[in-house]
Amino acid sequence: MSLYDSDFYGWTQDQAAALRRLANERPNVGAGIDWEHVAEEIENLSSDTLEKIEDLVAQIVAHLLRLEYCPDAASRNHWRGEVTAWRNTVRRWAKRSPAALKRLDIAELTEDAVAELRARYDDQPWVKELPAGSAYTITELLDRDWWPVNRTGLED
Repeated sequence: MSLYDSDFYGWTQDQAAALRRLANERPNVGAGIDWEHVAEEIENLSSDTLEKIEDLVAQIVAHLLRLEYCPDAASRNHWRGEVTAWRNTVRRWAKRSPAALKRLDIAELTEDAVAELRARYDDQPWVKELPAGSAYTITELLDRDWWPVNRTGLED
């Protein structure tokens, strides 16, 4: 199995570096080809994948924080359903680009999720209890069977 098939993100990074090396080592090869921009566009393919994964992981974090801190029992099934769907999507993308998961900054994604929750629910007391740093590990975030315990005593 090629790197392209096993890790698209890693493949794009390798290919972009190889194109840049080729352009520097053999400037007469491919005259007229804008090597730097071709390499940049290949890198952008992987950036799109990484951004999609980051966006979903931030949403997973936000919903898990809601499940852990929010006393709203009525929305729990909805949040769990969305987390399950997003976990499935991230796991599929990660199979195609496992190196992208290693690039995730869970602390930064948690900060983004907390900022979003604070902006949306600033009038609710539970928001003041949200953590400042990483709340969950990547394993917890993607584990279909893992759920945080609700701090207000709600049970599923």
